Amino acid sequence: MEFKTSGFKILENSNCPLYQQGDEFTVTGRTLSLGGKPACLTLIRDLLSELTQCQGGPLQKGPITETHEFSCSGYQTQCAGTIRLLYQLGGISGKTTGNGIDPKLAALCRDLNNFSIFKTLKEHEVQEIIPYFKIQEVKKGKILLRKGDRGDNLFIILDGKVEIIGDYGVSITNLSRGEIFGEMSLLTGNPVSTKVKAVEDTRVMCMPGNYFRMILNRFSPLQMYFTRLLARRLAQSNIERSKQISSGMSGNLSEISVTELLQALNMTQKTGILALVSPQGDSRICLKDGNIVLAEFAGRTGEAAFFEIVKQKRGNFTFQPGLPPHEMNAEKIGDFMYLIMEAMNRLDEESANGDGLEDD
Repeated sequence: MEFKTSGFKILENSNCPLYQQGDEFTVTGRTLSLGGKPACLTLIRDLLSELTQCQGGPLQKGPITETHEFSCSGYQTQCAGTIRLLYQLGGISGKTTGNGIDPKLAALCRDLNNFSIFKTLKEHEVQEIIPYFKIQEVKKGKILLRKGDRGDNLFIILDGKVEIIGDYGVSITNLSRGEIFGEMSLLTGNPVSTKVKAVEDTRVMCMPGNYFRMILNRFSPLQMYFTRLLARRLAQSNIERSKQISSGMSGNLSEISVTELLQALNMTQKTGILALVSPQGDSRICLKDGNIVLAEFAGRTGEAAFFEIVKQKRGNFTFQPGLPPHEMNAEKIGDFMYLIMEAMNRLDEESANGDGLEDD
């Protein structure tokens, strides 16, 4: 007996907790394939309802509707999400294999068993998890995550390399094949704490956060893996932060303003020299215990130099701990908060008057 095959594809996802845009399902005879995804009873009921509507009942021999769009009825069961699907007789002619796995990932399944995240799982468990991933190709220089963003995805690098960039544009580390990023925000619920940039053309496997939380609950070995990974990442972050404090730091003014830099150095009571190289010329600010004791810029010194330095929006900066002996005894040029507030007031006034802060 030859059974009809019908395909369903999600065209639009609005807060569905189980499925995502692009997911495909197949019905052949009395068999429903969800591509390894969890079974939603509301969705199953809706699929069967559409089959009856489009193909007719068992005794009906009228015309068959070959394509049809519809939305799930999740609201009837108090589900917060909805999805819009495309029904197509004969199946969806897409890029997935019969079991819903991206064919590129299906070809990699055996190789993925060598990745550290999957080594604790059995082969059939890896095959069950793979359909939740999509392959994403990233060009060199593209930003995958930005500091402060909400973490929505887990990433695993298939090939290529990404750079983890911390505060002040400081490079923390590079990650390559088989390594993971994006998990910290998903595990802690906090915003992304670093920027992640591709330093060469890179391919990654990407899993949405709702799927990540679901498989984490289902596979206890993954819970242990990510617990250890989280502890290791936190320890590494503390080590890198200590290195930055002891050896100084450097970065670009496009990453952080001069006033933000100075406030960070004041709060941590740093002693050292903040040197800036900008289109307007070189400048330096010396700090002792977080207070400003010297400012030099374009032949000016003191407050006059300081107020010109904080206008700079382009260029590079470096901070080196320690001061020469003759500057350690220098008096502060003014109260720190007064200098910062006055500088910000001047910037606001110039901005309101339309004056440029820098020459091009």
